[in-house]
Formats: sequence, structure tokens, C-alpha cells
Amino acid sequence: MAVLLLSRLFMGEFMRSFIIIAALCAAVAAYPAVAQEEPAPKPVRIEMDQEAKAFLFIIDDEPVAMLDKAGLHVPGKIDYGMYLTDTGPQWIKDTIASRGKEASDD
Repeated sequence: MAVLLLSRLFMGEFMRSFIIIAALCAAVAAYPAVAQEEPAPKPVRIEMDQEAKAFLFIIDDEPVAMLDKAGLHVPGKIDYGMYLTDTGPQWIKDTIASRGKEASDD
């Protein structure tokens, strides 16, 4: 009889401890996460403008070039060191198409 009384006492104490621990765990898990600041934008980045269907090249928060279906638009100067060759639009289209196919195969 004494063993039964001790076991009930132990189980009651165990259950109270279990409930307290479970409640504390639930409280900690439900605690809202601390809001984190958004990282500062990178000084050099390429952004997609879905509305304009273009890529914007940005340096130090200033757009410096735009690439869209019509071509590459650069308001500043363009420097080159060797040759500037006009291969014609069809060669360029074929080259881009073949590289796009290679990229999709990867």
C-alpha cells in the first residue's frame, strides 16, 4: 500500500514537472523572432525589371546600363582595346540561341 501511495505521489510530481516544462517550451517556441534589418544593397548589382522586360546594371545605386530586347543602352562611354566587329544581327542571334541551348542542357 505504501508503495502504491509513493508511486502515485511520484507520478503526480512527474506530471506537474512535465506540464511545467512543456508550457515553458511552448512559450519559448512561440516567442516572436527579433526583426532583422534588411542588408544594405550591394554597390554593384544587376536587377531585373519585369515590367520593362529589361536588366538594369547598377553601380553605387545609379543605373549605368540597361539591356532589353532592343539592345544594350549605355549613357556613358564605351572603351574597347582591340576590335569592334560588325558581324551582323543574324550571327549574334544564332550565337545567343546556341548558348541559350547549351545553358538549358546543363
